[in-house]
Amino acid sequence: MDNRFFDRLYKGYAAENFITGQLFENGFEAFRLPADFGIDLVVTNQFKKLYSQEIYDDSFPFGFQVKSKRLGKSDFIREVNGRNEYRFYYSLKNSEIQTLKDFSNSAYVFVFINPPGFSIKNIYAFCIHSNEIDNMIKNEFFIKNSEGYRLNVCFRTFPQQSRKSFIDEMSAKKLIDVNGIKFLEKNLPETFPRKWNASEGLYLSRKDYSKNPKDDPVDREIVRSYDFSQFPYFPKIIYS
Repeated sequence: MDNRFFDRLYKGYAAENFITGQLFENGFEAFRLPADFGIDLVVTNQFKKLYSQEIYDDSFPFGFQVKSKRLGKSDFIREVNGRNEYRFYYSLKNSEIQTLKDFSNSAYVFVFINPPGFSIKNIYAFCIHSNEIDNMIKNEFFIKNSEGYRLNVCFRTFPQQSRKSFIDEMSAKKLIDVNGIKFLEKNLPETFPRKWNASEGLYLSRKDYSKNPKDDPVDREIVRSYDFSQFPYFPKIIYS
């Protein structure tokens, strides 16, 4: 038995079930197809048709191709101003892209799980509707390779502070004594968000095509975490 295969398979199912849960929470039905047809989830609106005025018949059935990634040490790049920065990518098959383009009521949903692991506060998802695929290729956010395309992503977390640095700071200001230090060492997590005005950053990356290009990728904030309460509406992507 290939344990790594089943580990990847089950973790992929976990991401799909997270998306399924988001859809059911908002009054839609979602079903996983039994095989790889280029679409993982089929969504219907039977509840909406029976019990509400929000019918959206032209948008259903709807298909999602789910891509998932668990961020790890190999994806961690650096810490800047207390923010952890991760760079990672998704591989997109030519057959998947063609299936989504042929089925207009469809989208990619990209799921990633921030360390330490699978919990609701660590899961993020953003969507790219099938009607954006040609523009993603044209603007080279979908980067062509031998097997299809690659989508490069940069994610910057909320500013974090380590337990040690916080205790050192409080001690230097004489705001805690030995007992306070012991209490904080026991009760504070190893790292925690700073309480100041900041936000997480989600960027798609492409090559630099300016007059004086640099080797570093160009990051563009053209997508956001998807709000499934807005489904089946998808905001138009503004390319820059």
